[in-house]
Amino acid sequence: MVTRGPAGVLALALCVSACSTGGSGQGAPEGSVTTGAGPIRPALDVAWVQMFNGTSDEDEIDGVAAGENGAWFVTGKFEDRATLGGELLVSAGRADIPFARFDPDGEVSWVQSFGGSGEDNLFDVVATPGGGVVATGSFSDVVEFGSTTLTSRGRSDCVVVSIADDGTPRWARSYGGPQRDGCNEVDIVPGGGIVTSIDTEGGWTPDGGDPLPVSGPRSTVLLRLDDDGRPEWMRAVTGPGNPRGKSLSAAADGSLSFGGDTAGPMDVAGSAVMAPGARRDAWLSRWSPDGTLQWVQAWGGPGNDLAKGVVEYGDSVYVVGAFTGTVELGGASLSSAGGVDLAVAALDTDGSARWVTSVSAPGDIGGAEVTSSQGGGVMFGTQSTPGTRFRGAPGGDVLAEPIVDGAAWLAVYDEPGNVVVRAVDGALNGRVGEIARVGNRAYLDLTLWGPDNSFGGSALQVRGRQDSSLWVVDLTDR
Repeated sequence: MVTRGPAGVLALALCVSACSTGGSGQGAPEGSVTTGAGPIRPALDVAWVQMFNGTSDEDEIDGVAAGENGAWFVTGKFEDRATLGGELLVSAGRADIPFARFDPDGEVSWVQSFGGSGEDNLFDVVATPGGGVVATGSFSDVVEFGSTTLTSRGRSDCVVVSIADDGTPRWARSYGGPQRDGCNEVDIVPGGGIVTSIDTEGGWTPDGGDPLPVSGPRSTVLLRLDDDGRPEWMRAVTGPGNPRGKSLSAAADGSLSFGGDTAGPMDVAGSAVMAPGARRDAWLSRWSPDGTLQWVQAWGGPGNDLAKGVVEYGDSVYVVGAFTGTVELGGASLSSAGGVDLAVAALDTDGSARWVTSVSAPGDIGGAEVTSSQGGGVMFGTQSTPGTRFRGAPGGDVLAEPIVDGAAWLAVYDEPGNVVVRAVDGALNGRVGEIARVGNRAYLDLTLWGPDNSFGGSALQVRGRQDSSLWVVDLTDR
């Protein structure tokens, strides 16, 4: 572990309105507005930014977490050499894990890396009460986290690791069998516990019970752990179409929303689910704190559909993800503009739709990670494409600024379905990926391309075809 002070931080002015429509928005017909038109609102000002530069185009930030104290943590993977927070990291194998903590002002608290001779990656990270984080991912061969050494049983195993606020590994555990296994999303269960999902090729016995009932090439497993990473229960989602887990959120009462995609019918805890589309279809399930399935639904069109992000907030479940054609989501119908659009929906806890709307364009819109917004609702972002159109829920307002094609943007849908859309100032060729929020700040990972991105009058140098970068924007009203 390396302890550092400020390094490579570009400090800028703070403050932007993001959650309230302020009562002044005038939506276009059907509550929509196309970028380049509509009420003009200022772009999101950036507090500071850090670049994650490496020698490989495979380097990426896969996890962003914001702590209650305003500190934030990032992780992912890198190959060969990479620089994070001004610190040079050198991989021990094919790919290693970068990890860093920043304070609210952008000063680097510590930077370190974990890895071994194989391919190692952390896909998601979440802050824990009292400080520190839990992260999930995959590893192959042998990997060390502090005094803990893990050895994979097959080509790759799932890893769950807890890191203290000072960067010290608290514990690390692995799950897997003779084939490929890896953990994806992770969340903290209010009142205690951790939940994650494992995409697996099976062949192993979880938690001392029966072998995983794998009925296709791969399955996905919902796994609840105690605060020390020991399994409490596991539930398998199986089927011939390679179901994958891509979104996960824990409610205040310990209930869980879990979703992803599949290329065919599934078995979810004994419930048969038919996939309605032609290719990969989206699905979302909800579970009680003890692992009892409450409901599951799937939707899909002629292309690939996905439940990319889900947020439990109050008595609502917000889901965002790619869809094609016409789909039925929560009992409501939604049609794309012809390519791949983003579905945005607020569901009741019984799975029925409170409202369903979309972000659309003539071309394809990339997927979006999500987090909760202040006061209820959902926040997400991606990259603008020509003709991007934002729609509020029926009767909802839309406040959007003109957004240059290729620019990164952030959208906030509140509980009634009003939407505020802002570009990220200076990110003229970038896509919002990972996202976290604490208080009035949003913490973002942006993938950048080319020479067009700059801050404070300084250009951000992108090495090779793309680079990851870390941004902080303030969500406070002016």
